[in-house]
Amino acid sequence: MGALSEAVRNRLEQGRTAFNRGAYFRAHELWEDAWRELDGVEKIALQGLIQIAAGLHHLEQRRSRPAAGLLRKGLAKVSQFAPPVDLRVDALARDVARLLADLDTPGAKLPDPGRLKL
Repeated sequence: MGALSEAVRNRLEQGRTAFNRGAYFRAHELWEDAWRELDGVEKIALQGLIQIAAGLHHLEQRRSRPAAGLLRKGLAKVSQFAPPVDLRVDALARDVARLLADLDTPGAKLPDPGRLKL
């Protein structure tokens, strides 16, 4: 893992703050800015977080199908690669897996994504 610039670190932290507030679209945008400057496994791991944030945004908009697809893709990436900064991805991965199980339950109401934190 290479050294991250201060600007990238700031965007990553701002994204975490937005994510923890439930501002998933904003987190997605901030992380995408940082993603453009990364490469290798760091880029893949951050792409996973971006996909999870976008999936949660879709879920808030009651679009369960695109939400589930993005959450699955993001979960696969964050489960395989460590993010470029210290984030609680293990807990996030467990929460996303539970959310996906809820989405896969026939007749269940849409889960509330507000409980997810990094």
